[in-house]
Amino acid sequence: MPLEDSLTAVEQLLEKVSAALLAADPLAVQAHSTALREAAGALAQSVEHASGRGQPAIPQPLKNRIDAVATQLAVQREGIARLAVVTDRQVAGLVPQADPASTTYGNGLGPRTTQPGVARIYRSAG
Repeated sequence: MPLEDSLTAVEQLLEKVSAALLAADPLAVQAHSTALREAAGALAQSVEHASGRGQPAIPQPLKNRIDAVATQLAVQREGIARLAVVTDRQVAGLVPQADPASTTYGNGLGPRTTQPGVARIYRSAG
């Protein structure tokens, strides 16, 4: 596949992934991300072949587009990482953790006293 066609495919898939992320459509994100990964691999091979065939260097407009794609990928990767952190924090707030001593939702028994079931405020001081 020619270099420019590979680059165009990556750019289009990058836009689709961005749109799917904004739409919060996980199935579309997964499908387009897989296609983007494959297209990026094909682009890398196209760049490698273009550089290795003894042809003139990659034209500056194509280099600029490749740099823009690299920047967009970095921004998306950072945004996805931030989204993952926010999601993990939200899940941690809703779902109890494995260690019952450190969770908000314990078994409710607390430390055992001599009179189980009696609140401290109702016990006599003496």
